[in-house]
Amino acid sequence: MKQRSEFVFDLRSMGLLGNPGEWERVNTTLSAPADLKIEVIGVGQGSPLALELMFESVSEGIYVSGTVSATARGEDARTLEPIELPIDVDIQEMYVYEQAEGDEDSYVIDRDQLDLEPAIRDAVVMALPFNPSQDESEEFSYTLGEDLEVEPDESESPFASLKNLLDEKKES
Repeated sequence: MKQRSEFVFDLRSMGLLGNPGEWERVNTTLSAPADLKIEVIGVGQGSPLALELMFESVSEGIYVSGTVSATARGEDARTLEPIELPIDVDIQEMYVYEQAEGDEDSYVIDRDQLDLEPAIRDAVVMALPFNPSQDESEEFSYTLGEDLEVEPDESESPFASLKNLLDEKKES
């Protein structure tokens, strides 16, 4: 028998099933499921996943909105050093009582229960950076061989050498 996931919420016990206008706030911390990752970074299985959600009953189903927070661990794409990045993802999903014909993207309420795991997985994985970097503001630079030093009399202007030629011509 399949063990019930901690991401499954019973709408009947929450008093939301078939009661448009009712709502309930859920603030909890759950263990992250497997596969919340991409190649170089991810949220480890069993890591804390903080949920701050609002379940709102509407005539079509249940609207879930809020924030999911976690810490992603992986490798810096530039240096391959281990890094940790905070992840805060907004969730806004509609769970419907009955899926419309041809609609394969909607999340469906099954036997009065709502499973948040697929929606959370989609949102968290989409929020992970493809090239994670410890300091996004730092511009990457490297040196091959010796550092080149700029002579102090060199000007930044591309017309500086023309001006020097013009000055030389006037002197002669």
